[in-house]
Amino acid sequence: MTTASVEDASALGVPALTIVEPPTRTVGHRVARLARSVRTTRVPLLVAADSAALGLALITGQLAIGTTWERAGQAAAYIPIYLLAFGAYGLYRRGGRRLIGSSFPDLPNLAHGLAAGSLVAFLTGGFLHRNAGLAAPGALTTVVTTATAFLAVVTARMLARRADLARFGRPKVLIVGSGLVAGRLAERIRATGAMEVVGCIDDEEAGLPRIDMNIRRLGNLAELQRLVETHDIDRLVVAFSPVNESRLAAQLRELSDVLQISVVPRMFDLLTVRSHVDEVSGLPMVDVAPASLGPLARLAKRSMDLVGALLMLLVLSPVLIAVALAIKLDSRGPVLFRQERTGRGGRPFPICKFRTMHFEAEDLRLQLGECNEVDGPLFKLQADPRVTRVGSWLRRTSTDELPQLLNVVTGQMSLVGPRPFVTAESAEIDGWAGRRFEVRPGMTGLWQVSGRSDLPFDELRRLDYSYVASWSLWWDLRILWHTPSAVLRRTGAY
Repeated sequence: MTTASVEDASALGVPALTIVEPPTRTVGHRVARLARSVRTTRVPLLVAADSAALGLALITGQLAIGTTWERAGQAAAYIPIYLLAFGAYGLYRRGGRRLIGSSFPDLPNLAHGLAAGSLVAFLTGGFLHRNAGLAAPGALTTVVTTATAFLAVVTARMLARRADLARFGRPKVLIVGSGLVAGRLAERIRATGAMEVVGCIDDEEAGLPRIDMNIRRLGNLAELQRLVETHDIDRLVVAFSPVNESRLAAQLRELSDVLQISVVPRMFDLLTVRSHVDEVSGLPMVDVAPASLGPLARLAKRSMDLVGALLMLLVLSPVLIAVALAIKLDSRGPVLFRQERTGRGGRPFPICKFRTMHFEAEDLRLQLGECNEVDGPLFKLQADPRVTRVGSWLRRTSTDELPQLLNVVTGQMSLVGPRPFVTAESAEIDGWAGRRFEVRPGMTGLWQVSGRSDLPFDELRRLDYSYVASWSLWWDLRILWHTPSAVLRRTGAY
């Protein structure tokens, strides 16, 4: 195993997975690897999606300046230039290495690829216009084409990924290990809905009772290669198997040319998405990034919160009015529900939400105390009799949380951050988990994209710490990107 990189696996509740890069050997191995890569990442499907999106963008760019349909159609001849730029920026190579498929990590490379392709098309346009009679892209055409292509390609790739899942099914994962970490990993993979956990494999049967027994134990490590072939495994994830590491590494080396392998680091609770792989004379090392937000980082986050919240309030105002009317017609009581929560620095603030329960809900909670379905100080019921008809729909779609945009504008909350617990629940959080109070609580966060109400209290605390320790503006954008799909899946929404 020659090289490795750290992959962001925040959607799994695991800060980082070390991705083992298959070694490059002979020309024959390279050809075989390329063929496997094409099958694994569905490169032809991506190329087709990109070509369709680019064709649409190029034609739109020409029509924007009043070009005829015939001349606009000729602009499709520039598609190969963009496809070559995409290939140069790794847009047909890196996706297959990710455990959870997503277009978000590719956005910077996509922007660079489009910029490079547009520049080449602009520079060569005059030559092709003179010698081949093709429509030459001007400055306005290039700008319109690039902006349209960015949106079109992102959308086309999302649709291609859905088509890929519909045709080939979800990629299959085999977990090497049978302990607590293996169980947690399997739960997080299932929560994403992006991959299928086929089972686990290990030599140590004593570890099996410690994990969720919905994970099938398929056999011993001696059967690893046979099981990979029998179950058509796409990815191996090594999660703390107690077997001899040299023996396990030898087996994995034999499979590293055939499928992707990820390894959960031993001290994963200390690692964050800001950790980097370094090396000392070929020995890989992972640094522990400092858990802090500097003044500039806080200013950038607050600016994004304020601009984003104001824009969302403006765009969603018709929805907010419609929901308010529905609540008023459905049951007695105020439209908005306010409750004291703990914010940054441990200071309490009144959170603002659409009311989803009957007005006497707090009194009924005392009667339902023994029916609590989650651990720790949290109180949750999947079939809560206090929830109204409209409230049930608001909760499933997370629409009840939209008024929290007012909390964001006033600086009490952030668009992304730790889950805002009520005061009694926050009192149970201390020690290292208290780092969550260094930032404002969020409307969404790692807890939202990792399972919501299905997560145990200890897992919520760990995710909040990981968020604070790993914060970056890019990570906030990534969580916001994944929030709509988490809401639509309705995992843990009750």
